Formats: sequence, C-alpha cells, structure tokens
Amino acid sequence: MQLNLEINNATQSPIADSFLVAVAEKTIQELITELNHEFLKEKDISISLALVSPEEIQKLNKEYRQKDDVTDILSFPEYENLAQIKDAVDNELFLGELILCYDDIEEYARKENIALDQELANVVSHGVLHLLGFTHGEKMFGLQEKIKKDF
Repeated sequence: MQLNLEINNATQSPIADSFLVAVAEKTIQELITELNHEFLKEKDISISLALVSPEEIQKLNKEYRQKDDVTDILSFPEYENLAQIKDAVDNELFLGELILCYDDIEEYARKENIALDQELANVVSHGVLHLLGFTHGEKMFGLQEKIKKDF
C-alpha cells in the first residue's frame, strides 16, 4: 500500500505532516491486518487533508450538514462504502477529503484532559475510516481506540 496524503495547512497549526501521514497509514494498515482487507495492499491511495479555522469549518458544517457549529473534522468520501472501494478497478484510489479544525481538537483535548497527540490521532483515524465507508458504531470506534494508543 502506498499512501499519498496531500496536506493544506491553511491555519499554520503545529501538526507535523509526518504525524498525519503516520495516523492515516496506521488506520489503513489496521484494516489490512485486523479485518483482512488485503485488497488495500495493492492500492496507491490518495487523501486530501485541509486544516482550517473554526470559522471555516463552521461554514462548511452548515453548508454540507446543516449544522451551524464548529466541529473537529468533516469527511467527504469519494465512495459510499468499502465494497465500492474493493470493486474499484484502478490501482490508484482517491478516497476523498478530510477537513480538520486543529483549534477545536486542541480545545476539546484540553477540556477533557486528553493527550493532544492521542486526540489528534483519534480524529484523523475517525475521518479516514469514514472515507473507507465506515459509519459510527462499535467496529469504527474500536479501531480508533486501538490506533490512538500508538500515538
């Protein structure tokens, strides 16, 4: 598996690109090893990731989800589910776009007394899983918990 994570840090937040790549790679690798999604091994995967201000993510959240609130992450998947990804013939696979609000993630981690790196890993992993067709539930949240412990 080859991962290309295109990162646009519009806020100059201090997250290292290498950290974001490591979380995304770990998330995908977990699907390959734990859930036997071997077909992902053969893919060149691309994800677009943008870090935006609270104002920008609130605007996007209102426009796309009709929720007039700041949120930690928005996911815009290219595929509806994992089966569609599996059936994709092309070896190059664009999974979609993630929009993160570092300020919101940092504030939540501080309020909840959670290590910032672990909360960032949790949120990024959550977004990647959405791009891979996962919906909220035990399997998704269990994977996130396992992944964030490595960060």
